[in-house]
Amino acid sequence: MSNITCTLLGTNGWYSSETGCTLSILIETTDYTIILDAGEGIHKIADIKDEISTPAWLFLSHLHIDHISGLHTLARLSFRQGLTICVPQGTKELVTAFIDKPYTVPLAELPYSVTIQEVVPEEQMLFPFPITAGWLFHSQPVLGYRFDLGKIITFCTDTGPCDMIGSLAQDADLCIIECSNLPNMEKEGALHLTPREAGECTLAARVKQVVLVHFSANLYTTREMREDVVTSSLQDPDIIIGQDDMIITL
Repeated sequence: MSNITCTLLGTNGWYSSETGCTLSILIETTDYTIILDAGEGIHKIADIKDEISTPAWLFLSHLHIDHISGLHTLARLSFRQGLTICVPQGTKELVTAFIDKPYTVPLAELPYSVTIQEVVPEEQMLFPFPITAGWLFHSQPVLGYRFDLGKIITFCTDTGPCDMIGSLAQDADLCIIECSNLPNMEKEGALHLTPREAGECTLAARVKQVVLVHFSANLYTTREMREDVVTSSLQDPDIIIGQDDMIITL
């Protein structure tokens, strides 16, 4: 597979603000469409294209509201070959109940077929592309993902420092990783990463390209603040500071 594009639909953590929408990433290859998390940014897919024509998968890291609130806008989207929503082990019933009355349009009434599938960490699962999933460190179980799409792409959000980040990100072509906390917020047992921690994790894993996302909306209050604060605390000047609507090509 080639010609992989990653569009940052939403890069905020906790809530949407003038800095951007809550987290969602669109990955497009010649053969597949992959969406990472369903924050409010997911609705922008309808602005990019009228219809997704390739088989599509939506991978949810966990069920905190800022990562699933955009499920309310699924009725705005169109998936010609249907959509498979992949959820952490043990959460299928919760997601099914959330995409239903009285919260939103029920799955059965969407204008395309939807399947919900649980992802079991560290087990081989049937996908048309290899994936690995593992538990990260947070206040509730959060899955990190590693996809082999001809290029290796990893996704680690809502996590403090942990060994699983390095395992998933090892030698990746692109690592999309969270940066919720400010530089002065480093402490043992933290549930999110600072810029330095995100940089160190990916540097140790020999990641080729890194993009930071999930900037906490109450801490990074302007887009310029992301650039100023993060750049001043990183050793690697090539790390991309994610902003809404940014497109990364692999």
